[in-house]
Amino acid sequence: MFTEGAKRVRLDKKSWTTAQRLQELQRKLYLKAKSQPNFRFYLLYDKVFRWDVIKEAWEKVRANYGKPGIDGLTIEQIENSDVGKFINSIQRELIDRTYKPASLRRVYIPKKDGSKRPLAIPTVKDRIVQMAVKLVIEPIFEADFEDTSFGYRPKRNAHQAAQEIRKYLNFGYKEVIDCDIADCFGSIQHSELLNMIARRISDGKMLALIKMFLKAGVMQEDQNQDRTKGTPQGGVISPLLANIYLDRLDKGWKVRFAPVAKMIRYADDIVILTRDKAETLTICLDRMLKSMKLILNAAKTKIVNAEEKSFDFLGFNFKKAYSLRTQKKSAIFWPSYQAEMSIRRKIKAITNFRRPVKVEQVVKELNPKLRGWVNYHRVANASEKFLKIRHYAEIRVRKFIRRRGKKRGFGYKDITQNYLYNQLGLFNDYHVKWMKAF
Repeated sequence: MFTEGAKRVRLDKKSWTTAQRLQELQRKLYLKAKSQPNFRFYLLYDKVFRWDVIKEAWEKVRANYGKPGIDGLTIEQIENSDVGKFINSIQRELIDRTYKPASLRRVYIPKKDGSKRPLAIPTVKDRIVQMAVKLVIEPIFEADFEDTSFGYRPKRNAHQAAQEIRKYLNFGYKEVIDCDIADCFGSIQHSELLNMIARRISDGKMLALIKMFLKAGVMQEDQNQDRTKGTPQGGVISPLLANIYLDRLDKGWKVRFAPVAKMIRYADDIVILTRDKAETLTICLDRMLKSMKLILNAAKTKIVNAEEKSFDFLGFNFKKAYSLRTQKKSAIFWPSYQAEMSIRRKIKAITNFRRPVKVEQVVKELNPKLRGWVNYHRVANASEKFLKIRHYAEIRVRKFIRRRGKKRGFGYKDITQNYLYNQLGLFNDYHVKWMKAF
């Protein structure tokens, strides 16, 4: 995590890159926090405007790309101007304490159920400052976070969460509570969140800066709407703040129920595995969330027996099924139906023969979509799904070529797999990466 640099051969500090200097800072903060659980950090603000921190924050924001905020300033415009001058101006504002975050730009993105998810987009400058703050404080809170949390954390991902679910299913935790928190990001209480942060950070300047991020208004229809709660989705630092707030839930569950029920949390999505008493545990979870002024999403909460019915989590479908090899039921998981339909819709849209583009352009657009989907689901039991998607992509590209040539049929003889994969370069890496159950 943040300790990887401890065993490396140390170079002369004068020759360190900005990334190496930042890594060393994060390592020291992490080790200090890990070794002293009750220590409060009182000098952190000066770390935020360090050149190596600001420079690395810019690099990460640039790599993430993203849309512009209310000022309309884009990553490309900054790159085409004087990047050094832009970063220096941010550093100067932080040093002089004249920095004030701008209002957030409201945008909506469609969700799987047809509704829209509200996002609040900060300006590029604010994203850089938020990233700088995140780089400094994240190691401190990472030292405290529980192992049950997998979302938006260094060295943790959805594959590890899936592996944990499979492990506990194989250990006999067959009763599953699948749930999430209703409007989690928008319901976080500012005062309680700041109190949680203050238990680890006593630097008033740093706390004031984080408070400014939380209180920044949202610009919608030319009106600035003030916020009294919530950490807006779209902000660089929002996932970390949400994890800090929900760590109270992780710790509370560990103390009260860990021996009988295992929680796996990915941001606001939660799976609880137990051997029995799932209904009672759901009531307990609801009460714990209410004590944090959060609400369990009743419409999306369900209890299933994994030996009788499958359930979805993070784009995977889980179930216990009979294994011929072991002569007993074991946990398996594969891409969910919704995930499969999602990639099919993308393939269909890209290969629409009415688009006025050449087939080479279609393949160029299609490959990143296929590669991303396959890499995410490249885990155990995905082979059958991969064959279906591979076949569907072949059919759609063949159909595109035939229709553009005003021909009928799919042209299996004329448009061979050799042509698709070796000449056009269509994505063809569908091998499965098997994961150990435990």
